Amino acid sequence: MNIENHNQGYASPLHAVFPEKYSVRKSFFTILYSLLLAQSLASYIWDINALIKANALLGAFVFILLSARIRREHVPIYIFAGLLAASFLVSSYLVGRTGWRLFNPVLFMASGLGAAMILLRGYVYSWGGYIVFYGFAGYFFMLMFTGVDGYSALKYCSCNGITMVMLIACISLYIVLSMENKQIDLKPALFTFVISIWGIGRAGIASSFVLLLGLLFVRLKNKPRYFYYVIIFLLATYWLMSATDYLFLSNAIGHYFERTVEGGDAARLNMWANYFNNLDISRVIFGANVVEDPWPEGEINEYNYHNSFINLHLQTGLMGLVTLALIIFALFKFYKTNKVFFFLLLALILRSSTDLFIFFGRFDFIPFFFIFYYLNIARKSRNNVALSG
Repeated sequence: MNIENHNQGYASPLHAVFPEKYSVRKSFFTILYSLLLAQSLASYIWDINALIKANALLGAFVFILLSARIRREHVPIYIFAGLLAASFLVSSYLVGRTGWRLFNPVLFMASGLGAAMILLRGYVYSWGGYIVFYGFAGYFFMLMFTGVDGYSALKYCSCNGITMVMLIACISLYIVLSMENKQIDLKPALFTFVISIWGIGRAGIASSFVLLLGLLFVRLKNKPRYFYYVIIFLLATYWLMSATDYLFLSNAIGHYFERTVEGGDAARLNMWANYFNNLDISRVIFGANVVEDPWPEGEINEYNYHNSFINLHLQTGLMGLVTLALIIFALFKFYKTNKVFFFLLLALILRSSTDLFIFFGRFDFIPFFFIFYYLNIARKSRNNVALSG
């Protein structure tokens, strides 16, 4: 995978002084992206309103900055972003979506587009991703070894939020590493899986395990000697569980059966059944206002369907289905062309299917990046076919 060189065709004084690998432009955008990523993760842990606003404004500024000159190859991306924003506004007008349910998604969408464009252009050094990832991983490990359990780690969110934070930091880092053509580093995926076990949430454990196993598969396929990583992983997991009297494993298993007995799974199924049972032509095309949707348990669950893709469709209508189709197409395309991106996107889809994780919130830059990257691949494929014809 080659990083797009946006400086070809002209030479600037800065590039005459600084070699490409120490590009001032790339360093500048690395700092901006690291700030965006760190703010989105920190605001989710501590729910600091000032951080949320700063993150949205900074992301919007970055998007405007990168859109000062729209390149031809990025036109499909801007068309998609425009249609998605327009469909959300039309849906909001027709279904009566007002207040923070209208304004917050618009701010998050602008922020996500800015961060996604930095990633797409390859303007992030891996050191930025490593600093953010290990900063938050270190914070959770500190809580872990000081006796804080997963239930108490996030003040304003359930324990499920722990894996959301770690998966975003981890997936973001692997995107940057891939864009820089660097080898797969399994440690971030391993640490994410261990923290997810401590965090208890079942969907987080499953998705982080899929991510670790998938990346391990890619490494083993390329270099069989990395079989030793499996041994190291098993030994490290055993040591961590032994050092805490198997608290990680017992909490995860206990939470699973507790949720099953209490009807946690049945509650989610009832939510999703309500969504499908109330679909009609109007809802398919324009979405719905979840506050007014006929849903007896809606208020109890804060009108959260616990599924990011259902939430996307309810907010954007038909364009939400188009976005979902693009994600599915991208997944199959990555399976053929980029196994690392395939497993990253698969983990994101699995985690997003049981919680309100993406669309429209703090972490939208990750799905936006995969959609934009897929659109670029599709455009290049069409151009190649046209040239060969």
